[in-house]
Amino acid sequence: MAYGAPPLFRQGVSARARFLFFLMLSLAAILVDGRLRSLDGLRSTVVSFTSPIVEAIHLPGRILGEGQGYFMSKRRLNEEVQRLSEENQLLQLSAARYEEVQQENESLRRLINTVPRAADKVATAEVIGRIADPFSRRIQINIGSREGVEVGMPVIGPFGVLGQISRVVNRLSEVTLLTDHTIRLSVINRRTGAFFILSGTGDDALSVLFALPSADIRPGDELITSGLDNLFPKAILAARVTATSYQPGEPYQRVEAAAVADVEDIQFATVVLANPNPAAGLEEVAAPSRFERRSRR
Repeated sequence: MAYGAPPLFRQGVSARARFLFFLMLSLAAILVDGRLRSLDGLRSTVVSFTSPIVEAIHLPGRILGEGQGYFMSKRRLNEEVQRLSEENQLLQLSAARYEEVQQENESLRRLINTVPRAADKVATAEVIGRIADPFSRRIQINIGSREGVEVGMPVIGPFGVLGQISRVVNRLSEVTLLTDHTIRLSVINRRTGAFFILSGTGDDALSVLFALPSADIRPGDELITSGLDNLFPKAILAARVTATSYQPGEPYQRVEAAAVADVEDIQFATVVLANPNPAAGLEEVAAPSRFERRSRR
């Protein structure tokens, strides 16, 4: 009858011995593989078997990282789009301001070229409003008696004659336009040298007075100031003839003209600070008026 230790207390190879055994086995495998490369097939098999497991373990982390990168990229893109939109708005504002300054410079350049050099005493003003009066054609400028402006002084626009000062306060003045029915202006036909009287009609048109039936005047003729009124400098463009007609038996031709000054788009005007002669071309109108502010572009 054999006696031995109970199974519960039976001891096998110690853990230290097993560790040393497997360590030596690993070292031997490393040496053999390093010299003979005999374990490449086994390594490939093990790698092929464990690769899906490794991929499955890494998959949640990769998905989480890609999702985090996506949202971070989207946030950066949104921030970049917002920044570019703000820059674009600033550039658009700068471009609009640049274009506005260019237009103002061009208007001032035309104005300087229009005013004759003989008129050395001038004052440049900005047109700030149009007067709401159905019976007159007037605008408002931002200079007045402080700058030496007086009633009766001539006003020139970028393209030619604009009108005449009709009312003055401290820092504001009213300009009666050439098309107003109170205006009379002595002009010369640039093509023929003939003298005529240009008259406003009360709307946006002009009429050439005292054109004899034999007068050589035709559509397209340019009418310039004659200087005979001792008010407007000589040779400033005032109007262009638009139509002519004649009825037999009438003493004069019917001649229509259009002012060269575009009141709707004008920004600047020049007042010639000469000795005013209100009676030369303007009949004073004392009716009260209201100012209608012109909308800025």
